Formats: sequence, structure tokens, C-alpha cells
Amino acid sequence: MINGSFSKWYSVLSGIPQGSILGPLLFLIYVNDLPEICDSNGNESKMYLYADDAKVYKKIKNETDCCILQ
Repeated sequence: MINGSFSKWYSVLSGIPQGSILGPLLFLIYVNDLPEICDSNGNESKMYLYADDAKVYKKIKNETDCCILQ
């Protein structure tokens, strides 16, 4: 609630319901492929995974590197 008003309810048409049995397994399948995809682009970006967090970083030498990271 913000300023005495609630947001409207919307149906979720995609994703996995919170608390589902398959949720953690599907999350791991998705997350564990991220570093391979990040490295396969040849853009010298690195990715660290920890629990449910992912950090992507790259040494920025010029504006092009910034665009590549984005």
C-alpha cells in the first residue's frame, strides 16, 4: 500500500509459482548455463554465481566496452 492505495491484481501468465517442487530445479538449470553463455560471446565478460545471485563484470577501457557489457 502506498498513500492509502493498493495496486491492482493481475494474473501471472508465465513463470513458476513460488513454493513449487520444480521451482528450485528449474532455477538451477537456468542459472548454471549463464556463465557459459556469457563467455561464449567472446566479449571477455566474467560472471560469478553465488546462491541465487549472479554478478557480471568487465574491465572497461573505452565506451565500446561499456556498450558490450550492457
